[in-house]
Amino acid sequence: MADPDIPVETRLATGAVSQAVLEASTACGADLIVTGISRHDDIGDFLIGTTVERMIRHAHAPVLIVKEKTQHHYRRVLVATDFSGCSAQALRTAMAAFPAAEITLVHAYHVPLEALRGREGPAAALQARIAYDLDAFLDRTDLPADARDRLDINVDYGEVCEVVRNHVKLSETDLAVIGTHGRSALTVAVLGSTARALLSRLDCDVLLVRQQPQADAAV
Repeated sequence: MADPDIPVETRLATGAVSQAVLEASTACGADLIVTGISRHDDIGDFLIGTTVERMIRHAHAPVLIVKEKTQHHYRRVLVATDFSGCSAQALRTAMAAFPAAEITLVHAYHVPLEALRGREGPAAALQARIAYDLDAFLDRTDLPADARDRLDINVDYGEVCEVVRNHVKLSETDLAVIGTHGRSALTVAVLGSTARALLSRLDCDVLLVRQQPQADAAV
């Protein structure tokens, strides 16, 4: 993704921006769509415009949302996972696209404090379950052995957006990779509430990866 020899072609189009971009990306067989978010709301979060959201929902290639001026190649990449098929697709994409980057897999879990307060048994059972689910997820993701060894894995208690946002700040993450659901080649991708919140609240660039139809059966 940092190849300086990638050819550049300029096209002029008329009509709705999102539709024009999607048609151009299909026509040229684009592997990636790059766009930006330039607006903020009153509390400093980024606003996802209608045009950008339409591109995300209908694009069959990953969509890179650039928020800041690029200073260097992506060095630290975070992949958020809920152990689903779409997060597996996001992890595979990140590992393949950024072979030289530090890649961290982050999973957040949350349970009512009342369920764990003063009870070691449920807490230990929960930790064991998360460890089991994590191993099963990595096995299903089917990463090469050397790729799996590159992963730095973080499992933290808390609300997903806060856990990911805190990790981005503390580790100076350059890019967060998030999966979106796409149930078939004919349906639009589903930008869930968590993905939408992460996209608006993270300060780093965000790569949105649509789950491929065949991934439903595979993961």
